[in-house]
Amino acid sequence: MNKTALRGAVCALALFGALHPARALDVARYPVGSQVGDSAAAAEIFRQADARPVQPFALPTLDELPSGAAGERVRYGMALLQRSSELIGPRQPDAALRHSRNDLNCVACHQAGPSGLPGSKPFGLPLVNVRNDYPKLDPKSMKVTSIEMRIAGMLGPGATPIKADSREMQAMVAYIDWLGSKSQPGRAMAGTGLDEAIAMPARAADVARGGTLYAAKCSVCHGAQGLGLKHGGFERGMGYQFPPIAGDDAYDDGGHMYMVPLLTRFLRSNMPLGASAEQPLLSVDDAYDIAAFVNTELPRKHSTTRPALYPDPRFRAIGFAIPENFPGDDAAYRKARLGPFDAPH
Repeated sequence: MNKTALRGAVCALALFGALHPARALDVARYPVGSQVGDSAAAAEIFRQADARPVQPFALPTLDELPSGAAGERVRYGMALLQRSSELIGPRQPDAALRHSRNDLNCVACHQAGPSGLPGSKPFGLPLVNVRNDYPKLDPKSMKVTSIEMRIAGMLGPGATPIKADSREMQAMVAYIDWLGSKSQPGRAMAGTGLDEAIAMPARAADVARGGTLYAAKCSVCHGAQGLGLKHGGFERGMGYQFPPIAGDDAYDDGGHMYMVPLLTRFLRSNMPLGASAEQPLLSVDDAYDIAAFVNTELPRKHSTTRPALYPDPRFRAIGFAIPENFPGDDAAYRKARLGPFDAPH
């Protein structure tokens, strides 16, 4: 898999985006929802996205929020990302608003930077430039996806699926669009996604060592089994004080973070609490082994649909390793799951 295809896969982690006049994709040729079955066409889409000029990381400030109804819409969208469990989670008193399948807050993954704005931390899966990334071709499905499709996919399926024209969907779109208001159309942005400059160690990950490190550095917040620490008001929809990284409320065994290289990069730039890309608190080796332990030894929901993911294996992300793709070849499966990973990572 070439670097362009891999970046297409990694860019799928920029989970939300707003429609914008300077689109990342020619929607006249590739309408939203369409399947791109031609590998050469898909490779060109990923190449063009990768070739965009890169602009510096830039954020608006709270005092730049619009006034009136537009500002209220942005503020509500911000609240939805900060308090997702309370406002649209499965314990929301109003059943019509139970759009999310779990008790997580969006900001647990799309982390807040020094500004406090959800989705504003460099290399913490920021949402700052995704207004310029969508519509995009998602290599996990080989379909062209929009902001509404991405949000619905990440939330659901909740008890009440979120609709594109709902107040909640439009508020989240408005917030993310405002968050990218300092960006230049048609450009990529430094500091978005995960830090691809972090190279994986030239060895297989050490799961046992990762378990020891997890117990010492991670379990105090996330728990021995990775099930997180619930908020005192959990049953009232208040979610977690520290989010789970395992169990039914975390990503399943077909999710992006189930890939050891991607989880390694996230941990290196964001964990433990207080870490950043500029001031990491874990070495790459430590993050690598912890990622392997988390993804192999902690309990996790099973995805029954994962064999259908990445329908074109030429664009399958490095680290997406499931036994269904390696029938009768345990050695190849173990290497694909735990490394060593062939460059590019």
